[in-house]
Amino acid sequence: MRHQFSIDLPVRNEWANVDLLRTSILNCFTAVFNDVDGCRSMAMVVGELLENAIKYGAWSGDERGFRLKVVGEENLARITVENPIEPTDPTIADLMATLAWLQKFSSADEAYRARLLEVAATPRELGSSKLGLARISYEGSCRLSAEVDGKMVRVTAEMAY
Repeated sequence: MRHQFSIDLPVRNEWANVDLLRTSILNCFTAVFNDVDGCRSMAMVVGELLENAIKYGAWSGDERGFRLKVVGEENLARITVENPIEPTDPTIADLMATLAWLQKFSSADEAYRARLLEVAATPRELGSSKLGLARISYEGSCRLSAEVDGKMVRVTAEMAY
């Protein structure tokens, strides 16, 4: 039996909220679904996307928060995190390039291994491995996409449940 569900929350831009929401998603879905590993994967994807939103969001103006949406229909869950950006920020081009790069591979496993080999072969600055999205796709068994709408970016992970 597949369940339909929907969560749509405005979230304050605070690091503590990442763990609160990751744990809340894990607890909510563990109460509903038998697949505990799948629930952990969903909670991990939520947490990682929220961390990216806080890390790369444009938080200098009146923007105080972002939005988390988790929707499940049939056998597909969509996790979307929306946050403010500066459209000219180079991290947006990096995000889109990384997502395009991930889609070139036949599987998330193949892309993750390729990124690991690249990271191992190329010295980089701390925190600039570009491994995060490949890891989310691989560990979450999900397909990632993003869209820019003015001064907002929406990153979506789609995963079977």
